[in-house]
Amino acid sequence: MNDDIGISAEELLKLPKDSHILIDLRSEASYRQGHIDGAVLTHKDIRSAGSKKLIFYCQYGVESIETAAYFRKCGFNAYSLKGGYAQWLKTQDTAFDTQELERYDRQITLPQIGLTGQQKLKNAAVLIIGAGGLGCPCGMYLAAAGVGKIGIIDHDEVSLSNLNRQVAHREVGINKALSLKNTLVGINDKIDVTAYPFPFTNENAADILKGYDYVADCTDSAETKFMINDLCVQYGIPYCYGGVIGFEGQVMTVIPRKTACLRCIFEVPPSVCETCESAGIIGASAGMIGCMQALEAIKYITSSGDMLTNKLFVFDMLRMKARTVNFGGISKHCIVCNSATARR
Repeated sequence: MNDDIGISAEELLKLPKDSHILIDLRSEASYRQGHIDGAVLTHKDIRSAGSKKLIFYCQYGVESIETAAYFRKCGFNAYSLKGGYAQWLKTQDTAFDTQELERYDRQITLPQIGLTGQQKLKNAAVLIIGAGGLGCPCGMYLAAAGVGKIGIIDHDEVSLSNLNRQVAHREVGINKALSLKNTLVGINDKIDVTAYPFPFTNENAADILKGYDYVADCTDSAETKFMINDLCVQYGIPYCYGGVIGFEGQVMTVIPRKTACLRCIFEVPPSVCETCESAGIIGASAGMIGCMQALEAIKYITSSGDMLTNKLFVFDMLRMKARTVNFGGISKHCIVCNSATARR
């Protein structure tokens, strides 16, 4: 293989536009999420290239070397872009610095995310209500993914019995919201994290919610969960419900006035509800559900895949059996969905 088969992003930028054909070897989905200006997915009649350079690129500049080498053997003036699309991004004037591009590289590579999706994550604001067994993994993965603004609200303090599942906490006696904030900033110092070390109530909800466009319900009280549901529907803020006890967890995403909410399904909170204190919990179960809540948030923000809307995902982690309970949509009997008007 010739040593001069590689061409750098800087050299590419200096080439006259009519001197070469730039060919993207990645998938069509990746191309749609972002590509080098002027690049094509395929060149229909490559024989008409004449003396023009054929410059191939992939994500990291590996497969494109082999492709360029093959076309050289066929007599073409072929090159491979050094470092591929990932390296080219670092030369561009984007909203991300070089360190951020490297940090998020593996998810930018995903065709469902790309640079466009990463920008959406950076612009997003997610409020996590509850900094316990669900809120810790949810917050940690949202921070790692690059969600630009994360709020955490919890009035409780870390106790020794929390540490089997609330993996973001290291110090007993500190407020959970403040503790989780410290961990998230340690994971990613490029994001903005705000802690609210007090209860989430009907009285302070308006002031807090107005700064966020998605909510993760990571609380452990049925009454609080229904309050969060009602407020999110009333204020038109999408949210993800999560619950876990023992080895079993549940997840559901609600898009206000478009999909079923918690009251569409259960109508009222249960009169008796088991807690982690009374029934017990294995920490990994909370981790699984909290991670699913983070994933639902990421999918909503980036418009990727199918969310758990109009359905309740139930996961029995002791037997590793999952089922999805489907609902037809907003219930005509729901007192929240049928009376709510946007209050933002």
